[in-house]
Amino acid sequence: MIKSTSNSKKPNNSAFKQQKLKAWQPILTPIPVITTFFIIGVIFIPLGVFFLITSNQVHEYQERYDNVCGNSSRCNITFQDVDMKPPIFVYYKLSNYYQNHRRYVKSRNDDQLRGKIVKSSSSLADCSPRRSNGSASNSSNIYLPCGLIAWSLFNDTYVLRDSSGAIVPLDKKGIAWSSDIGEKFKNPPESDQIRVIPDFEDEDFIVWMRVAGLPTFKKLWRKIHIPLNGTISVEISNNYPVESFDGKKYLVISEVSWLGGKNPFLGYAYIIVGAVCIFLAFVFLLKHKISGRALGDSRYLAWNQST
Repeated sequence: MIKSTSNSKKPNNSAFKQQKLKAWQPILTPIPVITTFFIIGVIFIPLGVFFLITSNQVHEYQERYDNVCGNSSRCNITFQDVDMKPPIFVYYKLSNYYQNHRRYVKSRNDDQLRGKIVKSSSSLADCSPRRSNGSASNSSNIYLPCGLIAWSLFNDTYVLRDSSGAIVPLDKKGIAWSSDIGEKFKNPPESDQIRVIPDFEDEDFIVWMRVAGLPTFKKLWRKIHIPLNGTISVEISNNYPVESFDGKKYLVISEVSWLGGKNPFLGYAYIIVGAVCIFLAFVFLLKHKISGRALGDSRYLAWNQST
C-alpha cells in the first residue's frame, strides 16, 4: 500500500528550501584581509577627527548647584563668558539616579497615562508601593497616575537673566517627543481617584516619564531662541531632594550641531577603531612577509601532520 505524501513534512525540492541557492564565500587570504583593515582605518580615522572637531565646536556650559543651594529653597548660580547662538537648549542633569532599575521602570500604568480610568487593583500591581492611599480595592483610593516614576517627578525650576538683568524668554513647547505627546499621554476624565499629576499632557511630565538608561543623565527642560552672551545668572527654586541617594544636580545650557549636542564619544570611537585596524593591518603584513606560507600547501593538511 502506497502511503499518502500529502501530510509529509519534507520541504519542497526548491533551491531555497534545500539551501542550494548560489552564494559567494570569500576566501580570507592575507592580502585581502590586510587591505580591508587598512581601508577601514583610513576611512574611520578622518571621520573620527571630523566628528570630534564638530563636537568641540558646540558650546556647552554646566554648573552643579545642589552643593550651592544646600537646604535653601532658593539659590543662584552664574555662567561666565557665555557665547551661544540659537537654538539653545536648557537641561537639568542628575547623577547617581538609577531610573533604569527594573522596579522603577515598571512602576507605571500606560492605560492611565493614555487617559483611561483603571479601577482593577490587579492591573495596577506594578505601581506598588505607589498604587493607592489605602486599599486598592476601593477605586477612590487609587492614585492617578500611579507608580514611582510619576511620584518622583523632577520639580526644580529656573529663571535665567542676561548680563543686563533682563529675564531670558524660555520656550517649553516641543521639549517632549511628538509621538509621546500625540499618542501616549492624554488627560483622563473626571473621577473620584486621587489626582497626583494635574496635567498628563504637560511636557515636563512627559519628558520625565521617558526613563534614562544610565545613572547619570540629563533631560531637556526648555529652549531658548535668542543669542546668549556675557554673564548669565540663574535663579533656582531648589525643590528636588537628592541627598538621600547621594545624587548631584546640574544645570546645563548647550547648543547643538547637525551631529547633536556636545559629545566627543563618537569621534574617539571612530579614531580608536581606525587606529586598531591600521595596527592590525601592519601586524598581519609583517607576519605575512616574515613567515608567510603558500596557499594550498598540502603539508598543512591534518593527515599529513606527524603525530
